[in-house]
Amino acid sequence: MDQPKYRLPALALVLLACTFAVVAEPLHPPGKRAVYERVLTRPGAVIAAAPGTGANQAPNPSPIKALSRLYVYAREGFGGQDWLRVGTGTRDQSILGWLPAAQTIPWKQQLTLAFTNQGAGREPMLFLRSWDDLRAILDSPNPGEAAGALRRTVDAGRPDPRILAVEPANFIDLHRHFYLLPILDFAEVRAPTGDKVRALKVASVTLPGTGPAATTKPQNAATPSDYRAAVVFVIDSTVSMGPYIAQTKAAVGRFYQQIAKAGLLDRVAFGLVAFRAPSADPAKARGLEFVARTYANPAQVQDGRDFLRRVSTLDEARVSTDRFDEDPYAGIQAALDAPDWRQRFAERHIILITDAGALDGTQRDGATGQRVQSSTGLDALRLRSLAGEAGTSIAVLHLLTPKARRLGDTEAAAGQYRTLSTNAVNQQSAYFPIADGSVAAFGTAIDAYAGRLIENLARPTGRQPVAAATPPKADDQSAQSRAIVDSLGHAAQLAYLGQVQGTRAPEVFEAWISDKDFADPSRFAVDVRVLLTKDQLSDLQLVLKGIVEAAETDLNAENTARSFFNRLASVAARFSVDPLAGGIEESTRLADLGLLGEYLQGLPYKSDVLTLTQDTWTRWGTMRQYEFIDQLNKKIRRYGLYYADQDKWVDLAQSGTSDPAELVYPIPLTDLP
Repeated sequence: MDQPKYRLPALALVLLACTFAVVAEPLHPPGKRAVYERVLTRPGAVIAAAPGTGANQAPNPSPIKALSRLYVYAREGFGGQDWLRVGTGTRDQSILGWLPAAQTIPWKQQLTLAFTNQGAGREPMLFLRSWDDLRAILDSPNPGEAAGALRRTVDAGRPDPRILAVEPANFIDLHRHFYLLPILDFAEVRAPTGDKVRALKVASVTLPGTGPAATTKPQNAATPSDYRAAVVFVIDSTVSMGPYIAQTKAAVGRFYQQIAKAGLLDRVAFGLVAFRAPSADPAKARGLEFVARTYANPAQVQDGRDFLRRVSTLDEARVSTDRFDEDPYAGIQAALDAPDWRQRFAERHIILITDAGALDGTQRDGATGQRVQSSTGLDALRLRSLAGEAGTSIAVLHLLTPKARRLGDTEAAAGQYRTLSTNAVNQQSAYFPIADGSVAAFGTAIDAYAGRLIENLARPTGRQPVAAATPPKADDQSAQSRAIVDSLGHAAQLAYLGQVQGTRAPEVFEAWISDKDFADPSRFAVDVRVLLTKDQLSDLQLVLKGIVEAAETDLNAENTARSFFNRLASVAARFSVDPLAGGIEESTRLADLGLLGEYLQGLPYKSDVLTLTQDTWTRWGTMRQYEFIDQLNKKIRRYGLYYADQDKWVDLAQSGTSDPAELVYPIPLTDLP
């Protein structure tokens, strides 16, 4: 991914075209040069050899799977209807034949949706037949009640012509069972609460081999007997952390006694990862021993005695790190990468314990002035996204020690950890500050979080009944902790049931949905993903690298008269969708330079890059400019991770023989520039 792609110069391509037969190319949408025209197939679509001919004359008369993505190579009218020449890829070898245009749906952008988990309490999504049916609910005085009445009708077995389907209650993991829920159209409306809601026209189909059809009635969410959960403590092990390390060891020892007594040793496990920080001083680095080390993998720990044996050598460091902020992101990355725990445990929690902020590029080295990054190269937002994709929640116990307060470290660190611990499932943060770094309060916080997990797993056995949950008071941190564990645990159970029962998306075709919960418009019902091929992802990374290079040159240049935007002209010359277009030197917006344009234009969001103007860049000042560059660098690194993640690339043509270059990756919309 990091290697640049080498393409033949335009002149060489012309010479090749003259020497050999002209190579067919898909059509471009009107006014565009970098992207191709695409369609999705309707159910029952069959390829023909030529416009107007029967399917039996085609080389492959088998029906094409519904919602297969095909490229359009030509249009022709015949017999009073439009026909499309289509292929599975962008090379002429992929051409299949002809389809009536009526058997396809235009797909302007490769956008798809992923359901959010209902575990936090949102209602199942309704798939409505028409825009008018959806608008009637959104315009009603109480959209939640209006949608609930329709849902209860369907649940009672009485069909309603307005409802095509209801989202399954169990969670469907997009990466385990890919389903295509493409956005065909959208509109923005205001809910009675004033919240902005997007009405989305979608199509839906589940790719083959993902299990039985979904039901529209809720499934039993009781925890199955083979359902397992694990907690990995990721603990700061630098100087002064000794009392908290000892308290964590003691707490886990108590937990293992509790789960052994309840007969849950095969259902609950604990692990521990310690972290410190990298050092520029080789001697100090040797004294610190490690940046992150896994002492106990929950998939390997047998019982409490085994856990304590594995962590017996862990103690606070004898050597101070280079600065007060440490590298907890390295510890979390190590926990996420622990072998087998994702396979063994359906419910996974990470509890971060630290008194310091996290290295993320906002700190500078006192000697060199260089920015100091986490050894992972990630920040809180990107690491949170990785954990979310892995189905792992993160809680943070932030020790607000007197030393941290004296150094002015607590406020910035709290911002990092609130971001890190915000879970997309319940859309709230599992951030728990420990006043004055009290060791006793720290122990209470551990007991509340991990203890509730044990109680919940014991509940189905009847051995340890749990009292009915009550809404926690705003100042009751233990109650808030237990409520968060409840919601995350319920969501994990829904995801587990969706996997073992093979739950899949409703097999509707075209319908209208809301992107937010009708009853609570602050909760998103879907996440937006952009489907990019490897070439598109590589191009995107190269463009961002060019932008970063130009920005860094501008900040370091002695001749400040040569502006950032003028330097981008050379980048635009390499990546512009129309190299012959004039006026690049006078452009004042990145969008005008042709950078990224056609990949990102028309998406239902605002791009930080495309909306950046020269005036804004100048007014930001050096600090904000460096932050902008740092965020782009982190996105570039994230694209490299996507590129290398071979298991999650999808064949949208559903042909089984597609060009590997046509595979796509469902990138979260928030990871685009």
